[in-house]
Amino acid sequence: MKLERLRDNAVRLTLTNVELTALVAAARMAGDAMERDEGAPRELLDVLNRVLADYDSARLPGAE
Repeated sequence: MKLERLRDNAVRLTLTNVELTALVAAARMAGDAMERDEGAPRELLDVLNRVLADYDSARLPGAE
């Protein structure tokens, strides 16, 4: 994994397929847990769902 700061609000993240898969799986698990937690911040869950939706729509064909 390589993380580079491009600007104050922008970074470049370079990952292997396995690393990316692990991060996305963890994000999905966290989102599922937050859905069941009434005390979870809805704004954070909304952001997480948008990020995952963006990932799903940008995913390379055959990358599952």
